[in-house]
Formats: sequence, C-alpha cells, structure tokens
Amino acid sequence: MRKKTSVVGIIITIVILILLVFLSNLKLENISYLENAISKIVMPIQTGYTYLKNKVTGNTNFFTNMEELKSENEKLKAENTEIEQQLRELEVLKAENETLKEYLGLTEKYTNYQTVPAYIISKDVSNYSNIFVINAGKNDGIDLNMTVIASEGLVRICNRSIRRYSKSTNNNRSI
Repeated sequence: MRKKTSVVGIIITIVILILLVFLSNLKLENISYLENAISKIVMPIQTGYTYLKNKVTGNTNFFTNMEELKSENEKLKAENTEIEQQLRELEVLKAENETLKEYLGLTEKYTNYQTVPAYIISKDVSNYSNIFVINAGKNDGIDLNMTVIASEGLVRICNRSIRRYSKSTNNNRSI
C-alpha cells in the first residue's frame, strides 16, 4: 500500500511539473483566464503573508526603538535634574537680590548715616525680654550703643556686639 501511495505522489508531482512547463511556454494572452483564477486564490494568501511579515518586522523595530527611547529618557532625566538645580539656585539669587534691594532702599533713606545690612537671626520676645540677634557684629563695624533700624522703622540699641553677631533690646516697651 505504501508503494502505491508513493508512486501516486510521484505521478502527481510529475504531472504538475509538466503542466507548469506547458503553461510557461504558452503565450500570455491565452492563459489570462487561468491566471485570473489562480491570482484570486493566491493573492489573499500573499497579502496576508506580506501583512504578517511587515508586522513582525515592525515589532523588531519597535523593540529597537524602545532601547533608544530608554536611553533618551535617561538623558532627559539627567538634564531635568540639572535644570531643577539651576532653578533652585536662581530662586536663592532672586531672594538675595530682593534683600539687597531692601538694603539699598534703607541706605538711600538714611543717607546721613553709615548703614550696615543685617538679618535678624534670632528673636526672644516675651514679657520679660525683648531681644533680637542680628548677623552683623564687630567685624562689620557694629559697636555697643549703636542704633539698630529696621525697614519698618523699628529702632533699637545694640547692647552686645561680638565678632559675627550683635544683640539689641528695645528699652522703650511702647514700641
């Protein structure tokens, strides 16, 4: 039985090959009907195969692009961190600029006096004491009994001056 099946397969293959040789030698105008019939069967299969091939190829491109995108994302994250750092530095500079403008305003307001800019770095305001500590001291030219004036017009006397800071009290409790 196997011999008959293999012989039948060989005969069918030979017949198909002979038909192909015969059809390839015919004039094309004579086989257009047969060509149309075969193309109606083969074209959908070929189109599907081409679609699948393009999808698979496109997916490999997608994964290749993913690596590029990850690399670009890391680069942008680093750049973003750097820009955020620059923004923080600019905010500090802006605050310092505003403070210097205030100092300039006080210097222009009190032109008859020598002024030294300073921040209040500590406050002890209670019923028993009324002490402010500023970040200017003997190194900045602040001595005992000098007047301390704030931008709001607050007047105090320097009671203690050390190299880098001074303490001032308000002796007049009504202010």
